[in-house]
Amino acid sequence: MPQPEVSIWGTILTCIEIGLHVYAIQAEQSNGIVLDADYAKEALSKEALELGERHGEHIYFDDVKSLAPAYELAQQGAIAHPELSEFASHPEKLAMEGKYFVPEYFGDFSPPEDTRWNSLSNLEALCNGIYFVNRDEQPMLAVHQTIGEQVLSEMAVHGSSGQGEYLLYPLTDCAIPVYELSASHPAMLAQVIDEASLLHTLCDDHPEYVGMHNLHTEEWSHIHDLPAPKSLFLQRQLDLAANHELPLPNESAIYMQQEIPTPLQAREAPEDFFEPANEEMEW
Repeated sequence: MPQPEVSIWGTILTCIEIGLHVYAIQAEQSNGIVLDADYAKEALSKEALELGERHGEHIYFDDVKSLAPAYELAQQGAIAHPELSEFASHPEKLAMEGKYFVPEYFGDFSPPEDTRWNSLSNLEALCNGIYFVNRDEQPMLAVHQTIGEQVLSEMAVHGSSGQGEYLLYPLTDCAIPVYELSASHPAMLAQVIDEASLLHTLCDDHPEYVGMHNLHTEEWSHIHDLPAPKSLFLQRQLDLAANHELPLPNESAIYMQQEIPTPLQAREAPEDFFEPANEEMEW
């Protein structure tokens, strides 16, 4: 079967054969992997086929769902393009990314686990790969490394400690990852009860981050300091402080007696969220 000359994503800009009957396509509206339909039925599992969209004699997988056929083809040694040799020889890397992009096929990330040196307790899942945990009784935010690679800035990643496959942040020092994750993960956004406190914490504790952020973003998304208590932007922080399980900043004594503030509203519509370090996958 010859390579496709038209696509469901509009005019084809580039079309590269990366394996027998397998094409990586960039088009006007999207990009991904396209397979000859007859070949796909022979080479792919039913679960992978269900992620594609048939059009004519080809089956299309967009740039996210293409991880499933790419993973199965890599396991079979059917991806031959030299620029994809890293993926072809290490399909487990595709599987790990797939747990973030296509969990309906690859499954969710495993939760954080104990190590030889540290034990974890009180795990609370916020969403796939993001948890609240206690490490040796210290309350932490846990973020899977794959999510960190896709969403978090280098400064956020470097500010973490490790626990197996997870990045860990004390709840007393988690403003940067919370700010970035709340832009891409509604479950994290729902935990932020006071945006003013989050912005004040960023400005007070991480002025270098705020400076870099404001330098590289549009004015409408700049971070500006606001009068608010520090490190009381999460409901979990407020609950722990009320139970004397988290140090309470001096400036928040009056704040604790007031009504709980209105939860943070989305900075913009979910489909327009700014993801600080996310890069579009290319085939």
